[in-house]
Amino acid sequence: MPSSPYSPYPDATDAPTPRPRLSFRILGPVQAVVDGTETDIRPPLRAAVLAALLLRQGRRGSTAALVEDVWGDAAPSRAVGALRSHVSSLRGLLEPGRAARTPARVLVSHDEGYALRLEPGALDLAEFDRLTDAAGRARSADRPQEARALLDAALRLWRGEPLAGVPGPYADAQRARLAERRLRAVEARWEAELALGGHAAAIDALRALAEEHPSRERTQELLMTALYEAGRQAEALEVHARAARALRARGAVPGHALERVHRRVLAGAAVNASAPAAGGVAALRLPPGTADFTGREDAVEQLRSALDRGRVVAVSAVSGMGGVGKTALAVHVAHSLRARFPDGQLFVDLRGTDAAPAEPARVLGDFLRALGVVPGRVPALPAERAALYRSLMADRRVFVVLDNARDLDQVRDLLPGGAGCGVLVTSRTRLAGLPGATLVDLRELAGHEAWALLVRLVGERRVRAEEEAARQLLDNCGRLPLAIRIVAARLVARPAASVAQTARALADERLRLAELSGDTDDVETTFRLGTGLLDAEQLRAFRLLALPDVPEVSRASAAVLLDRTERQAEDLCEALVDLSLLESVGPGRYRYHDLLRLYARKTAAEEIPAGERDGALLRLLEAYLVLARAAYRAATAGDAFPLTLTQVSSVRGRFATQDAATTWLLDELSALLSLTEQAARHPRIPVAIAAELLLASDPLGRHADQPHGLERAARAVLEAAERSGETGAEAVAHYMLGGAHAQRFDLAAAMRHFQVTAGICRREGHSTLLALTLAVLAGAALGLHDFPGALEHLTEALPLAEAAQSPGCVAYVRGFLGLAQLATGSPEAALESGRAAVAVTEASGDREGQAQALRVLGQICLWLGRPDEALDRLTRSLELWRATGSRFRESLGLSLLAEAHNLLGRPEEAAACAQEARESAEQYGGGYLLGRALAQLGHACAARGRTSQAAFHYREAHALFDRLGMPEAREIAARLQQTG
Repeated sequence: MPSSPYSPYPDATDAPTPRPRLSFRILGPVQAVVDGTETDIRPPLRAAVLAALLLRQGRRGSTAALVEDVWGDAAPSRAVGALRSHVSSLRGLLEPGRAARTPARVLVSHDEGYALRLEPGALDLAEFDRLTDAAGRARSADRPQEARALLDAALRLWRGEPLAGVPGPYADAQRARLAERRLRAVEARWEAELALGGHAAAIDALRALAEEHPSRERTQELLMTALYEAGRQAEALEVHARAARALRARGAVPGHALERVHRRVLAGAAVNASAPAAGGVAALRLPPGTADFTGREDAVEQLRSALDRGRVVAVSAVSGMGGVGKTALAVHVAHSLRARFPDGQLFVDLRGTDAAPAEPARVLGDFLRALGVVPGRVPALPAERAALYRSLMADRRVFVVLDNARDLDQVRDLLPGGAGCGVLVTSRTRLAGLPGATLVDLRELAGHEAWALLVRLVGERRVRAEEEAARQLLDNCGRLPLAIRIVAARLVARPAASVAQTARALADERLRLAELSGDTDDVETTFRLGTGLLDAEQLRAFRLLALPDVPEVSRASAAVLLDRTERQAEDLCEALVDLSLLESVGPGRYRYHDLLRLYARKTAAEEIPAGERDGALLRLLEAYLVLARAAYRAATAGDAFPLTLTQVSSVRGRFATQDAATTWLLDELSALLSLTEQAARHPRIPVAIAAELLLASDPLGRHADQPHGLERAARAVLEAAERSGETGAEAVAHYMLGGAHAQRFDLAAAMRHFQVTAGICRREGHSTLLALTLAVLAGAALGLHDFPGALEHLTEALPLAEAAQSPGCVAYVRGFLGLAQLATGSPEAALESGRAAVAVTEASGDREGQAQALRVLGQICLWLGRPDEALDRLTRSLELWRATGSRFRESLGLSLLAEAHNLLGRPEEAAACAQEARESAEQYGGGYLLGRALAQLGHACAARGRTSQAAFHYREAHALFDRLGMPEAREIAARLQQTG
């Protein structure tokens, strides 16, 4: 990696920025660098002036705003004159000899203010932002090595405390903001390190960071993960206990993400996401190495380290699915160890997947002849061959590669006894009983390794020219080396073919395996060899477990699919794991490699009757539905499931607490939505089951999370409902589609879907779902400032919700009713409704509903002139939402607190809350919430006389509101006119 921060990484998306003649540094003491000469800015007030201009990054700062930034409330009577004097001195420093050389003006005056004209790359903060943004893109594209390099380059720009020595409240606030951004970059850097398998290397640095920031949850999560993945589970649990104590001391509780890591550690989840690989042999009978061998650095290092330890036989066993590159890796390592084993290398393919694997006695005969025993002297009996083999190897330094072993029995007699020998065994079976072995499970290539292999095989120019298509191609190859090599060979043989054409051919799952066949290699044949090791029960399990569209299969789900006890199902799954046909991702949780799943489904369709396949899938869907209904009821603290369309025979599910139910829904959401879509598109599965599975995720709307796949699953249910004429399922699909639109504040579209649902519910008598629908219709109407319409919907909804005995729905309706009553001129009724909503949630123990009700009551109190009561309610609401980990609700709560402080004439407090709301909204994804935060920032700036800053925030907020069609756009437009 280049040392210059201006050329951070050769594969960076952004091109390096040339170093300008004049540059500035604020990530440390404030400095100007002119033609390579560094100059500290003195005195401190002059540095404060320069810092205030630099932080605007080319935008104008008015004289009043700059005075405020530099002196704050302590501005002297001649502050404007002092400001001009400092500006003049800065010009002399930054533009030496301007009259003689007439360069472009750097520090310009206009409109009663000043601005700095900055060249690209002239400010270390801008470079820091460019590098961290590029790192974010690299992380999103699964290129952690590139992300780490970019973040290292970004962090090297820091030279201590930012704006060191610069006085003033503005500098203090900016220092805190910049320190937070640096801390996020440090966390992202170590996150990339963990993605690359550097768990041990990260522990000391993360521990120091965690001690410095004991209540910072992301840091604690990373340290727990590093410790756990390094095998230090007890220490990881200690970190969680310390973090929980630190958070409680601040009146907070651990968030959802930290608790998820905690659960993972407690459960003993398998964590080696970047699992190493293995290999090794070199000379006497060794095949030639792969000239274009790429990646697997961690695996190579692990194997070499194991084979270098002590004066004992070092045995490294490499297991993995067919086509993952076990033999290539073994041969690569073996060639690299030629000098370490000067007496030669022995290599044998044990043909473990063949119907007739290699006989150990015959292999021993070959080895003995290779070691110099004349054919006539090779013993006849296997035991005597093994004894002679060990005797000959006792004083030699030979490296032995036993490739493609079937099981332990096949390799036991082939292990040498010499203290200087090394052995490497590859097998599709995990040889866990191999004495003293270092076991290495080889998985698919990491994203950057797969990319590097494709580039090496096809050529960088051709791959870079179609980067998006190339990445799709690698995904469809499952990052399996064999598949990548087959596709690459086809591209090389057809220079005129585009990468996109090949990617499109692989995109169809029905044809993908056929496409991954070459002249000499075939992915499907490789997989068939692996399944040839299975007995009938294992083969049935391999095929049936692939049927559901879920990322993972739990032990309980496997038992339902296979119609076996959980113990029997787990034994079958573990047998498939041992044969590298399934991966264990945690205790009792399993997943397929993408291509193996396709192969399993293909053979299931060919070998298992449709009735048996459909029955297995239907059993799983019904089991999920039972749990989902129970989770819905517990997550809403007792609400009735809104619409039961089908009867299932499975036993009832139970959740002890609201938190347990919500956690289950969050953890299982991707599976629920995938199964929903699969059921909706299945010609022989009732659409009612798909609709109910979809509806079960509705309590998560309280968090306003935007789950990937929600809208797609809802549309699949809608299409199936319209085909079958199932009006109940159609109502559910429109209801959930409306929710998906509402979550991104497309309220007009949301209302159209909700109105369809309401119409169906009225016709069909679905009163419970109608109550919910009317409530969310009212919420959308409130958002669009249609207060009479909202009042009408809520008045109809309240008796329906009470009749359904759904306390969560009742509280939701009463809270919104209070807002509608307030807006339509009934303040006393509004206050009564708001308090009633809180009382309902307190009685039912609905913490998430209580947070919502307190937020609404706080708004009502605020507008009724009850500031103390409003602040108390809004603060309590925010605390409850933070405990749930909902970024959406946290941002909304902070914006409301900012609004309260603004209305009460407290712009400093308002600005602090609004800035926090802004950061939270940006993490959530921006949109309406970001607009709310920016609007409150604008109000706070305007109240402090910072009209230019206020106008800037108003313009950004207006653009967001206007794009969404929100009524707030009109109010902000009026504010913009006032600020000029």
